[in-house]
Amino acid sequence: MQAQRESSVYDIMISYSTADTEFVERLVKRIESEEYNKRPLRCFYAPWDIQPGENILLRIEKAEVESRFIGLVMSPDWLKSDWTKLERVMPVYDDPAGLKGRILPILRRNCNIPPSIRILNWLDFTREINFERETKRLLSRLRGDSLRPRNERRGDDGPSIDSSYGTIQGENLASDIFPVLSLPNRVYVATTNIGSRDAVFSMLGEGTALPPFAIRADEHKVYSFYPLDDKQSKLSELLSEKSTSSVPTQELLRGKQPSVLVELLNRAMTSHMRNIGMTYDWNTQKTFYPLETDTQTAREARWRVGGRDFSRKLVVRSKAGDYYAHRSCKATFTELSDSLYLKIVPGWHFTTDGIKSPVSSSKMSSLSTRWMNIERNHTVLDNVRFWAYVLSKDSDRILLSVGTSVPTEISAIPVFASVEHGIEGDYRERLWYEAPPEADEAETEFRAEEVEPLETTEEI
Repeated sequence: MQAQRESSVYDIMISYSTADTEFVERLVKRIESEEYNKRPLRCFYAPWDIQPGENILLRIEKAEVESRFIGLVMSPDWLKSDWTKLERVMPVYDDPAGLKGRILPILRRNCNIPPSIRILNWLDFTREINFERETKRLLSRLRGDSLRPRNERRGDDGPSIDSSYGTIQGENLASDIFPVLSLPNRVYVATTNIGSRDAVFSMLGEGTALPPFAIRADEHKVYSFYPLDDKQSKLSELLSEKSTSSVPTQELLRGKQPSVLVELLNRAMTSHMRNIGMTYDWNTQKTFYPLETDTQTAREARWRVGGRDFSRKLVVRSKAGDYYAHRSCKATFTELSDSLYLKIVPGWHFTTDGIKSPVSSSKMSSLSTRWMNIERNHTVLDNVRFWAYVLSKDSDRILLSVGTSVPTEISAIPVFASVEHGIEGDYRERLWYEAPPEADEAETEFRAEEVEPLETTEEI
């Protein structure tokens, strides 16, 4: 076998259906970007290696002999093709028991795998999430590397690291915090005799439109990014004196009052979410989408990941009809090391009417616990991504109106952290940029038994 490997022209010949061309080209390019024995790996890929005027049958026969491995990209279309039948039969005839190990089944789309191939251990590329993991397994086979996991130890005095569940590798971990990229340079401040927000709206009237503001009763001061003495705003009616001043935003952030900035941004985010059609519940401090009409039993939204469209249920009614489950979001700001971040916490809210009437507090607690407990890490990650998509309106930045002419900008890409010792296959390879799991698996992950299926994602 070693002599054959050294003398072969190709490392792997790819048999595939034209219906899978996009996937195959991506895989071939990835394989040929890697090395083996200090040279690039090479694939026989018919569109690139059969020249115009060549006898196709003779060229395929020659490539089969000249290749160390034969990769069968299996799918329903692959099974139907006469050409792929030929490409499958030749290596099977040469090695019917599979003892040479040259045939590498690559399952692209679920199909009825032929018995002669079914006995072999195949590579599962049926889901995008598997691409990196299975490509690494394929590359290991082409290079002759072992897939057996290693045990690593930092040193005689350090803790041992058991990698019995997979190969040790570095990982990038996505967080649920998003950096604030820009803020107004100054915050306006003035004295006031009003001691609370309730008193403000009692004086001005409920529903009065105001720029985001913060009251500090112990200081008798009101803060806002908006000029407080501007007569076009009713904020000017809160002032006990006509004179106002301003303070640099960075001074508040690095001093003793970052809480002022946090409150101003939280107020702005609440308004932002209301402006995109969401409802805020003061008791649970959760924001959610209601049904659009009282005759609906469900509501869904569309979102994009990696250039692909998906749908996601926002509201669904229980089978018994006694409550509605709403996807909810807590989007609040926090200060860390003199910087501000938006924290997105996905969750669940429950109403009796699908609009705004919450279930009892005890039922809210029990339902929230049950629904949250059946969500896995990947589901939580996708929920964070979904809400970032909603808040940014499918942009790389969340534009937040804080009362000034220029909005505050928040990144729609979270903070990442790197760790040196993770387990291969234990995380989503491309994290933020990868397509979500398929609907059926994700749906199973967090569906309460008495509730209608609430799919996490469903490809359109």
